[in-house]
Amino acid sequence: MTELTGGAHLARALKAEGITRVFGIPGTHNLEIFAQLSAHGIDIISPRHEQGAGYMADGAARTSGEVNVVVTTTGPAVLNALTALLQSFTDSVPVLLVCPGMPLAHPGRGNGLLHEVRNQAGALAAVLTEVQRVTSPGEVSLAVGQSLSAMRAGRTRPAAIEIPLDLIEATGPGSLHPSIDRPHPTADPQTVDTAAEAVADSRRPLIFAGAGARGAGAEVLDLAKTLGAGIILSSNAKGIIADSEPLCLGAVGVLDSLPELLEGADAAIAIGTELAPSDFWPEPLPLPETVVRIDIDEVQMLTNAQVTHPILADAKTATNSLVIALKLRRSDEATGAAAVWAEQKKAAATSAAEVSGRPWADLCGALNSYTASADSPVIVAADSTMACYYGVQTGWSARAGDRFLYPAGAGTLGYGLPAGIGAKLAAASARVIAIEGDGGSMFTIAELAAAVQAKVQITLIIVDNGGYGEIRNEMADRGDEPSGVVLSGPDFPALAQAMGARGIHIDGQEALLSALHEADEHEGPTLIHITERSRAGEAMLAG
Repeated sequence: MTELTGGAHLARALKAEGITRVFGIPGTHNLEIFAQLSAHGIDIISPRHEQGAGYMADGAARTSGEVNVVVTTTGPAVLNALTALLQSFTDSVPVLLVCPGMPLAHPGRGNGLLHEVRNQAGALAAVLTEVQRVTSPGEVSLAVGQSLSAMRAGRTRPAAIEIPLDLIEATGPGSLHPSIDRPHPTADPQTVDTAAEAVADSRRPLIFAGAGARGAGAEVLDLAKTLGAGIILSSNAKGIIADSEPLCLGAVGVLDSLPELLEGADAAIAIGTELAPSDFWPEPLPLPETVVRIDIDEVQMLTNAQVTHPILADAKTATNSLVIALKLRRSDEATGAAAVWAEQKKAAATSAAEVSGRPWADLCGALNSYTASADSPVIVAADSTMACYYGVQTGWSARAGDRFLYPAGAGTLGYGLPAGIGAKLAAASARVIAIEGDGGSMFTIAELAAAVQAKVQITLIIVDNGGYGEIRNEMADRGDEPSGVVLSGPDFPALAQAMGARGIHIDGQEALLSALHEADEHEGPTLIHITERSRAGEAMLAG
């Protein structure tokens, strides 16, 4: 037992868990935390807004697969970060928030204390399932161990630890409590065999792979080749296998024609995916009668599908077991017939994606040329904007090992830039490109200054259609007169330069490709501004 301040217990516990970096903004109530983080050699990345801190941690966590930490002060700072935590929760990303809370003896009805929130932990618990409020300095270490144990076991999700502000500088005894890694459940052999029997004779099988299949790309591809099955990816599963694989239909969940692409399937195998409406837009998602599902979350197993063959296990081992079982049962004739059908579906998906993504053809063409020549992984940190979900998600040909970081579940705006900063900090050798619309970019554009200060080499592409283009289209489709969607945007290149970044405007695919390569030669961030030639863009930019 060691006598330390609450802040020191926290820093010591984080250091022992391998945390080397936190994202956060110092405030009156958390100064001892920041002093101890620095004393323990933990790097501090300073965003310009707590929402940016949350997105940075999210991007770093998605990229590394490891827990990343956000530290805020009380009240408004916590609420600022809560939107980012919601995004991490809906996309199963391990981000830990540490924040001060009201003192232990704070009056229940409040007394006007600075940053007062009467039930801050309750606000966090409305979004997160893992929230702790400690009651002594020494309990901080225990809370870290318990929170990380929960975050690293099974389905990864964010968590929060609230430390009453009067305990942060108070001293008390405490010990380290290392987190416990619980092994993932192992697939029952009989269950796997039964599932294999159910799909062994299928002629039109499809595989749905989600971000939970990351790390199992080789096994998913092996399963597809064994069955001759087409593979449909969720947005955040892009890069687990190459989009160029003949059996990969791609991340086509946003296409209106998805029901037609699924039509005729006689078996579906879902691996590490929620099968959620935020990934597969046409509702309801038409699935065949035979549905095999591999997931480590028994509750999610029952959601969004009528599952006939549930396999509770991690994606890698369970998929491999299913492949072994199928190779004993699958005929070459069945695999060949299925592959012909899958390749027809891939051709239809490619054609539909080209039509849907036509306004962003130059953007995707430049990204594809850039990626094909890149000697390291390419990470695209996307925003919830048409250029990303109609364009890049279906039109960018990711290689195995590339990443597409997309705010699918909550669909928050302003995610791309700060998430890309976090991704670059987590994977220094990767080429990181953030893509945002002109409207959404303004939510977190100040994080360009954070990227400049941290010397983060990142390229931000702003696709400008003059406002909130998707919402403008939805209004028009309802027969409404579009209102509140046209934005008078800034001079984005000048804004970037004012914050110390490079800023340029370009037109055309070849110019964009050249600009991407030039950005690689610059030490800090580069903003590339392009104009979107789309239905919404033409209407709004015309005034």
